[in-house]
Amino acid sequence: MDLDPRRTRLCRDDGGVRAVVDGFSLRVARMVMSFPKSEPGRYVALLDAEGHEMGTIERPDALDEGSLALLKAELATVYATPIILAIRSVAQRGSGCVWEVSTDAGGFSFAVRDRDALDGSDAPAITVTDERGKRYRIADFWALDAESRACMMDLLPDRALHVHHRRGAHRAGDNRGT
Repeated sequence: MDLDPRRTRLCRDDGGVRAVVDGFSLRVARMVMSFPKSEPGRYVALLDAEGHEMGTIERPDALDEGSLALLKAELATVYATPIILAIRSVAQRGSGCVWEVSTDAGGFSFAVRDRDALDGSDAPAITVTDERGKRYRIADFWALDAESRACMMDLLPDRALHVHHRRGAHRAGDNRGT
């Protein structure tokens, strides 16, 4: 459902966020950008508690001032990417695991569904996506302390491991030439 930003109001109450459209109220569990890489800021989807889309606002910058401020604050909580500085624990839970981490934004505990939640395509950086879609970033896996690396070694994306081996081989080659 397309939601006209001029007829949509976002507000916060004791139960969380509500979208009021033409007098009809919807409980919003989460707001996410649609096409955040190709068209950032053009579309925002409003999701229910099960993650189903209830409606999309095209051009959310046309919302009233209060609604836009609330939307920006909510999106900041979803899209801000804390940098993981240390991993305190990774405990198995079914097919996934629960992480306890220290970040540049404080301590966090989150669940990860499986190994595919770790993206090493920009190795040695790794992006970890929790089961709610929130992302955390490890700037350089190999710069973490040994205990942190050991906590997640079984989940390490293959690419991150290969980058480390290539870096080590490259350094060894450089040292031989001196």
